[in-house]
Amino acid sequence: MDKTVPSGAAMLLAFIGGIEAPHGFDTVYGNNQAKLPKPLTSMTIDEVIAAGPRWTKSFGSSAAGLLQFMRATLIRLKKKLGLTGKELLDGPMQMALGYELLKERGFAELVAGTKSRTAFGLGLAQEWASFPVLAPTVKGTGKAKRTLKRGQSYYAGDGVNKALVAPEKVEAMLDKVKASVSAVAAPDPAPTPPAGAADVIDAATVKRVQQQLKDLGYTEVGDVDGKPGTMTATAIRAFRADNALPAGDGTDDDMLLALQKAKPRAIAPERANAPPDVVREKVPEARTSWLAKIGAFFTGIFALVGSFFDGVIGNLGAASGYIQPVKDAAGDVPGWVWMLAIAGVAGGLFLVARHGEQKSIEAFQTGARR
Repeated sequence: MDKTVPSGAAMLLAFIGGIEAPHGFDTVYGNNQAKLPKPLTSMTIDEVIAAGPRWTKSFGSSAAGLLQFMRATLIRLKKKLGLTGKELLDGPMQMALGYELLKERGFAELVAGTKSRTAFGLGLAQEWASFPVLAPTVKGTGKAKRTLKRGQSYYAGDGVNKALVAPEKVEAMLDKVKASVSAVAAPDPAPTPPAGAADVIDAATVKRVQQQLKDLGYTEVGDVDGKPGTMTATAIRAFRADNALPAGDGTDDDMLLALQKAKPRAIAPERANAPPDVVREKVPEARTSWLAKIGAFFTGIFALVGSFFDGVIGNLGAASGYIQPVKDAAGDVPGWVWMLAIAGVAGGLFLVARHGEQKSIEAFQTGARR
């Protein structure tokens, strides 16, 4: 089977996958992929088909992968494309199967201009329930007849499905796909922007990219807030460098596609095994906790020593005369009790500071703190 997917189709499939399964190719319905004995992309098509009924019972659906293939769809495509079933349902296979679904819905006709954007959009909505119809649509007959409004899922009303993307965004993507295909076919294509130049993208896309980066281990992205700030740009530059993409801090189609295929970020051995003194130099929180721990330790020691000597010298006449005014001010509580109380507080601060230092070191070594 030829797994070649044209760039325009790949762009559209990445867009669909970002709505259907933002967590990537290993996703199973309800984001239950962590419950599988091995990643979805390590399973064969036959294994996924066999697991479908069990997933439907446990998770509510057999939908799997970036494009949320239903079990029946996989069975049909396996037969249609002459697959053995032993093929892995990895990223390239999922994209190839997705391209087949696009062709069934009229992708070639869309880019050729013989099928309208609205008609193709209806096909997308019928294939992927999270996509909306692009115009008022009548479905069914008789008592089952139903009129859908623009923007509704084709399966609206079933109590389960609803559109997760605005029709305007779908139309904009379809126009972009058609334009990209036309640009490739044109004899004198317009100059492309510099590699890595940032596209103008909406807040929802920025938020999705931030979440994907964070899930992959690029924690320098900061908060997932939909705002493309300095921290997000830093994470994008790091992701691009790690995935052989052109340098820059922009979010283009190549990066969106790479996010779907990327594996979790690897932790360098020198980072995973970094000693505490190195971490303290790189992570301010670790150094602050360490200083607090040292301060609490010596405060506790001095307080314990003070309580000991206070108990001893409290009975000596000369010394007693010096400390008596302090004792009188504190009432009937012996000075050594106060010292022990200070030592207790210092001990508590020591434990808290040590815990904070350990957590900072662990976060740095595992990549949770960059």
